[in-house]
Amino acid sequence: MVGGSCYDPNTPVNHASVAMNLYYQAQGRHQRDCYFEGSGLITVTDPSYGSCKYQYRK
Repeated sequence: MVGGSCYDPNTPVNHASVAMNLYYQAQGRHQRDCYFEGSGLITVTDPSYGSCKYQYRK
């Protein structure tokens, strides 16, 4: 969302990262939910920055 906490940097890579994380979290956090035809990966470090807090569900 324009002006949202994770909107900047306004790049396709950043927006894809946020969308992929939301999908991965919503699907149950299984490795198979992060494939995205080879463009996604699971990170062991929190990608949050500034006011942008990546969603994490246990």
